Amino acid sequence: MPVGRLTTKSKFYIDVNHWERQGRDFRQEVYDALCEECRALYPLEEKRVVDHIDPITGEVTRMDALLDCASDVCTHSSDYLNPRMPLTRSIFRAFIAAGNQPQSAEEIFARINKGSPQIILKELLSVQMESDGITAV
Repeated sequence: MPVGRLTTKSKFYIDVNHWERQGRDFRQEVYDALCEECRALYPLEEKRVVDHIDPITGEVTRMDALLDCASDVCTHSSDYLNPRMPLTRSIFRAFIAAGNQPQSAEEIFARINKGSPQIILKELLSVQMESDGITAV
């Protein structure tokens, strides 16, 4: 974790290695969060890496197909992020929708439009999110 005070501009991501150390299956959680279209396209047991093209920068990176589909398809589904969903689940899905690229509380708030950047930062720093391996960059 970085030295200094974390703010709503500090970047966070899901530490997949943390999940593995805890004996948890990150891919299963991602799969469970996917929309029906992505689940049909990419069965959980079929591990596939694809070229992901960042829509803003055009940068190409290799990414698990589940994360790629979540960022390209699921984010357009009205049920993927909805107002009835608990805030912690919305934050988790925001990371998935961004391909688990580092995001700040402000960026997450812009994506989920729920709570406030300050409340999201508080959740990111909470014990509950710590168990999900949310790590500051």
